[in-house]
This record gives sequence, C-alpha cells and structure tokens, in this order.
Amino acid sequence: SQNIGRNITLPKNLYIIGTMNTADRSVGHIDYAIRRRFAFYDVLPSKEAIVSEKARTLFKRVSELFDSSSYLSSDFDANDVRIGHSYFIPSDKETTEDEFDVELRQKLKYEIKPILYEYIKDGILLDRAKEVVKNLHV
Repeated sequence: SQNIGRNITLPKNLYIIGTMNTADRSVGHIDYAIRRRFAFYDVLPSKEAIVSEKARTLFKRVSELFDSSSYLSSDFDANDVRIGHSYFIPSDKETTEDEFDVELRQKLKYEIKPILYEYIKDGILLDRAKEVVKNLHV
C-alpha cells in the first residue's frame, strides 16, 4: 500500500498505562529493556481499596504472612511477593454483600490459597506458613 498523505497524530496528553506484577518483572533481560523505555510507578497492595469487612480481615491475615520473618523467607522482599488487594474486592461493583461472600470464598479456595501454597513450595514462604494458610477462612 502507498502512503497517501494520511498522518496519525497522538495528543500530548495521551498516556498508555500497562500493568505488570512482580513475577512479570523477574524476567531479568526483558526487565532492563522495558525499564529503559517506560516509566514505572509501584502500586502496592492497600487495604483502603477493600470495602468488605470480611475481605479486610482476610487481607490482614494473609498480609501477616508477608510482614513476619516467621513466615517469609529472608531471600525475598515482602513488597515483591505480597498478594494484591484485587483478590479481596468484588469482580462487579453491583455485587451484593451475600454474593460477594460466596465470591470471596471461591477466591480464597481457588486463587489465594493456591498461590500461597505455591509460594511455600517455591520457598518464598517458609513451611511453617502451611498451617496458617490451611486455616484461612472467610
């Protein structure tokens, strides 16, 4: 195709925002290439984003695994491996409290606990965290 004089103009106030978790960033050589080309802004997990009291309580219990040297391997920085607040908020803003209770239980069973067990298996969390993870509930 020929260039027939069509130009694309992007406004100066256009920002493209991408997200990347710490597991994505751990790919070293790609990490350097990305960091040279883009600005980075860390958004750490925050209980302030969590509305449900049950979810806040669960978030606090999970966070304690990363805030304690009793459970987190000294080889890791808590902020690099901590579980984000998105696991603790409803997937739909129209979700009722009862519906979210069910959703939170499912997230705990199928998302939160599996990643925590994976962290234990990989040595991010120490073996003694197994009992805490096993006893997490909504």
